[in-house]
Amino acid sequence: MTMSSVLLIHLQVFSLHLMAAAMPTCSLEGNMVQSAHHLLRDLVGEFPSYCYQYNANVSFPYSAFPAAKASPIQCRRVLWVVYESLREAQQIFEGHDLPVEKEGVSLDDQKFINFQHLQHRLLENGSCLSSVDGSVVLSSYFSNVTAVLQQQESAACGWKALLRDLLWVLESPLLKQENCFTWRKSQ
Repeated sequence: MTMSSVLLIHLQVFSLHLMAAAMPTCSLEGNMVQSAHHLLRDLVGEFPSYCYQYNANVSFPYSAFPAAKASPIQCRRVLWVVYESLREAQQIFEGHDLPVEKEGVSLDDQKFINFQHLQHRLLENGSCLSSVDGSVVLSSYFSNVTAVLQQQESAACGWKALLRDLLWVLESPLLKQENCFTWRKSQ
């Protein structure tokens, strides 16, 4: 091999490393997830005892997240679960009205609007996560939530369960897999 061939090979390998380092990673911003969690926490309140009867039908599949600290490969799965849960919840928010009955769901409108704004930004920023292989378990859960919401007598409980579970989806990885998120430094 000539010196110029060796140099050319080294330049090509070096440029591949630079390209790989320059590629944007697909992630969610931890600070934004945390803010969405805090808004939702302020909205949700206690899960009412009269809704316990629907828990069997509407219970989030906790196995969707890795049990321990996530490896870089598992992080993609963690981020996908958060992304997909926010996306499915957004579809439900858009497709169903909150019940306004005696035992309905009362939300602080401004906090809910602020939450939805953060939800939209997270979905926009994490759209690269939509290509991760899906889970039948999650789609089954959201189908069950939708079915409960469509029944007049259980709609309020369906909303409460959705908000409770969405709160858990945001909180759990923040506590157990915080390394999966990108974090902005405080200013």
